[in-house]
Amino acid sequence: MQIKRRDLLGAGMALGVGMATQGVLGQEGEEGSPQARRRPAGGMFGTRMEPPVNSGVQPSTVDFNYKPRRVNKAIELWEDGQPIYYGGSGLGAGVDPYAQGVRMARTYMDAINVEMEHGALDFMQLREFMRGLVDGGPTRSGHRTPAVFVETCIIGLDAQYMRANTWVLEQLLDCGIHGIHMCHARRWEAIEVATQMAMRYPFPRPGITTPDNDSAAKSDTPSTGTTLKYQGLRGSSASYAAQIWGVNGNKYNHIADLWPLNKQGEMIFGVKIEDTYCDQDVDKTIALPGLSMAEWGPGDHSFWLYGLSIMPEDGSRPPDVTTRPEMVKVRQAVLDNCKKNNVMFLNAGSPDPNSPSYAITQIKDGAMVLEAPEAAAIIGREYTKRKMPV
Repeated sequence: MQIKRRDLLGAGMALGVGMATQGVLGQEGEEGSPQARRRPAGGMFGTRMEPPVNSGVQPSTVDFNYKPRRVNKAIELWEDGQPIYYGGSGLGAGVDPYAQGVRMARTYMDAINVEMEHGALDFMQLREFMRGLVDGGPTRSGHRTPAVFVETCIIGLDAQYMRANTWVLEQLLDCGIHGIHMCHARRWEAIEVATQMAMRYPFPRPGITTPDNDSAAKSDTPSTGTTLKYQGLRGSSASYAAQIWGVNGNKYNHIADLWPLNKQGEMIFGVKIEDTYCDQDVDKTIALPGLSMAEWGPGDHSFWLYGLSIMPEDGSRPPDVTTRPEMVKVRQAVLDNCKKNNVMFLNAGSPDPNSPSYAITQIKDGAMVLEAPEAAAIIGREYTKRKMPV
């Protein structure tokens, strides 16, 4: 039975932007960030009130006759030269994942990050959340769901580790999500295995050359362009994922591939360059075929660069280290490599003009993925003259 909450969502919209944008998101969707603190919870953790998911504010340039041309809303916006805005799923202890999916179906966010790096790796929860998104949809832009990517507990440690854990990424994709965000992308070899083996089917694709996996494993040279080292490992059949996407199983096999490696692909893959090991491989990692987005992970980077000195034991707010020279250097390296390789750069987006993360400042600097509250998204969409409805 489908749960319909259009009336509830409409009532929430009337409360306006102010309530929808209480607080500014941190640089990352981590535990302890304002985003994490706003997650609803129940049971032993009590109940928290979440703001409305969408105020309904549209850019002045909106086209109300807009017709979607893709499954993945994020890719469609990027192809139009538009940044995307994302935030957390609201999943957590005591939250009904299906009901939360219904609620988030009309979110202001273009993409939703389901945080499973520190949150539970729960495939059934994710399936129910995706089912709720479908039943609560479509989005105002006409897409079946917002784009959904999972931030995983599988990290980019090394190639052997990644080979052993490809099954986790495959299981997540079978839930019907649209992408993966890889934490601690330390070694380019690990990301190569993740993108080419775990994320893809073995089918030959026009213009993409792929040798057999055994001979490729002996090479210590990264893949370049459209010449890959590995064949995909995904198998038949991702029937649940196809249902979530609203396509038949055969069509899913055609389009469940990585963009922009495959221009017809509807899946995205991101990396977090968020520790000093990642920094050593940043140029090779971001140059790999199949990447869609990358970020500099200031939260985790601060652990590696500054240690416990930035963690007050009394629980008070840690100092803002994002403007320190070491952190600026890290960010610039990721941004430069993103621009060089046509990968979308991810940064926090703030509605505060005095903040280094001010949405317009970030867009001017090249950010195409903004973790942002609705107030910042409203500012950014107006600035870029977006046509797609929110």
